Amino acid sequence: MSEYTVELGVVDASNEGAFVCAIDRFARWREATSGQGWMERDAPDLMVKTVCAVDGRLKKAITFQDEAWARTFMQFWKMELSETA
Repeated sequence: MSEYTVELGVVDASNEGAFVCAIDRFARWREATSGQGWMERDAPDLMVKTVCAVDGRLKKAITFQDEAWARTFMQFWKMELSETA
């Protein structure tokens, strides 16, 4: 199975709320579009990691099982960032 990882860069106190909202919107979208049996799948729709950047700051990396899911999440993320700006 392929994996698609996107790094969001530093997610700090100023945009942590936007990150949580984007994850929530993505989860609701997946539930609404995945049809019957989505809970029986063996792989998660996404995995979130916090990784350390070269400068020591923490950033988020999200791995998706589908490229379209990664693109959709990025749309939710950009929307949330624009609403918090």
